[in-house]
Amino acid sequence: MSPFDLIRSKDGSMSLTKLSASTFHFLLAVFVSVETYKVGFDVAIWALYGGFAVGHAGYDKTMAVVKDLKDKARDKATP
Repeated sequence: MSPFDLIRSKDGSMSLTKLSASTFHFLLAVFVSVETYKVGFDVAIWALYGGFAVGHAGYDKTMAVVKDLKDKARDKATP
């Protein structure tokens, strides 16, 4: 796997949506890490970070499944 796979679409072109999501996740991880280094371990900030990361991944997967189900239903309806 290439690091560029984080920002490429399925067709190989660059996806600005994936680029912005990857940038956000990277900056969020850097922020939480720097805060932990400066202030010390803070359970609240790590819980917030974990909630964002897990919540975002769960939302993305759910939306992908819903889209696939809608596409399958539409394909069955059209001859």
